Amino acid sequence: MEKGKQASDALWAQIMEDLRTQGQADGYAIDFISGLRLVEDTGTRLIIEYPEGLMLAWLELNYSEYIETAAANVLKAHRELEFVEAGSLTLVSQEEEIATPAPVEPKAAVPRRSTRTTRSTKLQSNLNADYTFENYVVGSSNHFAYAAAQALVNSQERVFNPLFIYGNSGMGKTHLLHAIGNALRTRRENVQVLYVTSEQFTNAYIEAIRKRGDALEVFRRKYRKVDVLLIDDVQFMARADKTQEEFFHTFNALFESGKQIVLSADCPASQITSMDERLKTRFSQGMTVELTAPCYEMRMAILRQKMLKWKQNLLSDDVVQFLARNVTQSVRALEGALIRTSTFASFSNGCPSIAFLRENLADLMNKRASSGISIADIQQRVASEFGLRVDDINGRRRTAAIAHPRQIAMFLARQHTSCSLQDIGAAFGGRDHGTVLHAMRTIEEKLRVDVELRDTLARVTEALA
Repeated sequence: MEKGKQASDALWAQIMEDLRTQGQADGYAIDFISGLRLVEDTGTRLIIEYPEGLMLAWLELNYSEYIETAAANVLKAHRELEFVEAGSLTLVSQEEEIATPAPVEPKAAVPRRSTRTTRSTKLQSNLNADYTFENYVVGSSNHFAYAAAQALVNSQERVFNPLFIYGNSGMGKTHLLHAIGNALRTRRENVQVLYVTSEQFTNAYIEAIRKRGDALEVFRRKYRKVDVLLIDDVQFMARADKTQEEFFHTFNALFESGKQIVLSADCPASQITSMDERLKTRFSQGMTVELTAPCYEMRMAILRQKMLKWKQNLLSDDVVQFLARNVTQSVRALEGALIRTSTFASFSNGCPSIAFLRENLADLMNKRASSGISIADIQQRVASEFGLRVDDINGRRRTAAIAHPRQIAMFLARQHTSCSLQDIGAAFGGRDHGTVLHAMRTIEEKLRVDVELRDTLARVTEALA
């Protein structure tokens, strides 16, 4: 036991030395990481203990990459990281020592074997137990993809194959893939589910070729004998011709034997460049669904759900609404903003101000968001410019005297805020995103020839600034 601790301490010291000498982290990061403790190197992952009460999500977001890189430099091999709260391992150890083994009859051995089998299956599936349908927030941007995933899970027959999910980075594709896998394993006995990224598939294939012998056959058995194969970010297979060929045969083997395939990418299959046309055709033959940026209401729901999960209650409603309005690029960016804001609140024992967040979250908000101009500001200024009331701008009347200023206000809202088309439409009397898009195109077209309109926009913009 003591030898194992000494070995862990020595390895941690080497990792810390690598961090210092390679310049991967600044002084603050090194000081913080040195306060963590390496419990064990299992050969595939490092188990690291962190101080009690620290927010795990913040730790993983800010420091896991530094530790992984330094560990890989020292060990000459990649290790996954597993963080455990201080005291949790000791507690388990004490419980095991206190427990007195009771005489075990042959029948009692059955559930223990079953438990071990379950754990082994979970590891092999590579599924994250935190990513479920229950904690997946559904809104207008993802309801169709969610419904398709639910249909796949609930049907006893293959409703569509493959299911192809696409959308920009950070929109929730990975969460949905894991949710499908977790739900299938819960609802169907003995189902074999495997989740991998396309990079993991590619690396495993290259390693199998390198080892020679029966390694390639073992690789093929692993991927072609599962009941459900979930491949994330399939676009990264592009340009890897040999990998594409291998996956083509894997896809066919699974499809022909009635096994389910679920894929994700950052664009529709037809738009993946340098991808074999045979694969594009197969990717498109089932159901294709898109994930888009979440609307304001959905962003609020996501933030509130995360706060409930993390037991975070230091943030005021104004701060939560500020995050929902201004961090719009992706769900991942929104979660990152919440982690950072919650950390600020924890360190200062109080809710940070909007001005503080505007400065410290600038990298997560685009330039329009950081300008501080709101839709309400724009509506007020445009209404004043044309001698109207804000209620006129947001009302249902469509006379030219009102419709034109309304289109200008929508155009400026898109230019000077981070709000989505859906959010802007909602702020203008509950109009849809198509109306906003039409307004933008109309104003853009008029700007080419209408000098007076250019002057009007310049005056309003200057007043807003």
